[in-house]
Amino acid sequence: MSQSPDEIYQELFEHVQRSRIFPDSKTFCDIIPRKFQPNEILENYRKEKIKSTFNLSTFIFDHFIVPNTIDVLNENHTIEEYCHHLWSLLTRMIIKENFSTLIEVPYPFIVPGGRFREFYYWDTYFTMLGLIRSNKIQLVNNMLDNFAYLIQTFGYIPNGNRYYYIGRSQQPYFSLMTELLGKTEKYKNELEIEYQFWMKKRSIKLDDGTILNRYYDDLNSRPRSEAFIEDIEIGHKINNTNIYIHLRAAAESGWDFSSRWMEDENDLSTIITANILPVDLNCLLYHLELSLGKTIEAEHRRQAIQKYMWSNEYQFFMDYDFIKKKQTNCLTLAGLFPLWLKISTSDQAKQVAYQIESLFLYDGGLITTTSKNSRQQWDYPNGWAPLQYIAYCALLQTPGYEKLACTIRQRWMSLNERVFKETGKMMEKYDVVNINKPAGGGEYEIQDGFGWTNGVYLEMLYQKQN
Repeated sequence: MSQSPDEIYQELFEHVQRSRIFPDSKTFCDIIPRKFQPNEILENYRKEKIKSTFNLSTFIFDHFIVPNTIDVLNENHTIEEYCHHLWSLLTRMIIKENFSTLIEVPYPFIVPGGRFREFYYWDTYFTMLGLIRSNKIQLVNNMLDNFAYLIQTFGYIPNGNRYYYIGRSQQPYFSLMTELLGKTEKYKNELEIEYQFWMKKRSIKLDDGTILNRYYDDLNSRPRSEAFIEDIEIGHKINNTNIYIHLRAAAESGWDFSSRWMEDENDLSTIITANILPVDLNCLLYHLELSLGKTIEAEHRRQAIQKYMWSNEYQFFMDYDFIKKKQTNCLTLAGLFPLWLKISTSDQAKQVAYQIESLFLYDGGLITTTSKNSRQQWDYPNGWAPLQYIAYCALLQTPGYEKLACTIRQRWMSLNERVFKETGKMMEKYDVVNINKPAGGGEYEIQDGFGWTNGVYLEMLYQKQN
């Protein structure tokens, strides 16, 4: 069954979400029917709901198996032992279940944990870093083969392996993943298919003929199933369903949500993600072009990133709003991608590094953006494992800033260790400003597990010891 839950359950889906039976909109998206087929459940619902004795909550629990969150408890492990041990608890195989929203893949995979009971595209790269340090090489190979299967099946890698994520991808890390085990040549065909997806469905041609790429979602006319009520409320607030395009595009970015995509950092309804050419996405596509031997295209992209995304005013790499024909004014850690993937000049790298030390560095590591008022999870005061790792790698290869790289690594690892000592858990994100306080913001409660945090911690630990 290849439909998302809002299509399968129609008005029942909407009734459940609007009734807030589950605090998290995602929960009902991951349910499995107990014994009846969806059309029979829908028919039963239509008959029962008109009765005065009808109780929606009872109906749902009678007809569906409700998923649990993945809660992982520490059993007197050190943090290093815990991270190595965790992989077995986060490993999943697809068990064929009728009318599950999971997209089947042939091999085992790692899920992040908490409410995330499926794998996610860009998370997986950072998870793989840790799996390699845990010597789980076969599992990394399995996950590469799963992604190849998805590309062959859909023409791209979906955001995650749920049918309600069909319509969008996520930050394209597959070329970087294949490099980890020296397997780029093996997956050349799939890399080319993925490249065509981004160039045919996500490219924008500027006035001078330059082609750069954006985030988008092909199912852009409706709210996201997994955040249905939240999207509906924002759409109603501004009486404009076009906002779903931008909310969905932000979900493809992985930075859902951030002031980076907003015209007013205090107001999510001003989100304009699909109008923006993001610096991180275009750097990742530069890497993909190099991996495919497309040196001419890669050089054109490098020049375009320099022309449209380097800011002399801020001495930083910025996103570009192609509708307004100017850079955005949001400083974010995405500005480190040109350093990491070797697009910046040495002078630019030093300027960016200086700004990172001046504006982004706090007691627990690096804030995600310098925006202090948005209350979104991909903003101040939160820090995220993948961006700490990219910053660490980028600055390690910037002459004169190796010490800053090691400071970031040390502060981030210390924060992970401090929270682990207090809670016995690794978190999805952390407050890097007030290291005694849990991270906040976003559409859901803070999650533990956590795939990419474990992966980055193990990789940084290895780097520190070697």
